[in-house]
Amino acid sequence: MLAVNIAEPANKVKDYMAKHQFTFSAVLDNDSSVSNLYGIRGTPTRYLIDREGKIVAGSIGPRDWDSAEARTLIATLLGSDRKKR
Repeated sequence: MLAVNIAEPANKVKDYMAKHQFTFSAVLDNDSSVSNLYGIRGTPTRYLIDREGKIVAGSIGPRDWDSAEARTLIATLLGSDRKKR
């Protein structure tokens, strides 16, 4: 998992990540290259991206990624990815 921030300064992102005790990394997209690459038009935008960089699922706006539906989607994607190895 990786967070990409497109609007906030580094110190604000660092404080937010620490406050919420996130264990994944956050990077800054200061030049909007990642935003442009994936066509980000609104925030928050979330994508599940496979190892080849292809978007396999996503959402714009709030979403409960801890829901049964989201867990099933992620488990299915991980299972299908493991079969390719």
